[in-house]
Amino acid sequence: MIRAGSVLAVTCNFRFEIRPEDEIVELQAEHHAAHVCRECLVLLTVHRRIHHMKVEKVIVEMAERRPVLAEA
Repeated sequence: MIRAGSVLAVTCNFRFEIRPEDEIVELQAEHHAAHVCRECLVLLTVHRRIHHMKVEKVIVEMAERRPVLAEA
């Protein structure tokens, strides 16, 4: 989390974009938590319904992975 002025910013665990705290939702599964923005939540919800995906597994994956920094 980053505090920019008086606004708290959080990184979306799906796209790794920094978003204001009020645009982030926390998903929990199997003692893990992942923060996703509203747009990613919609994508996950639609994908889950169409492909009968188990979102709980995706939450655990998102909570454990970290962004990869590219070397210049």
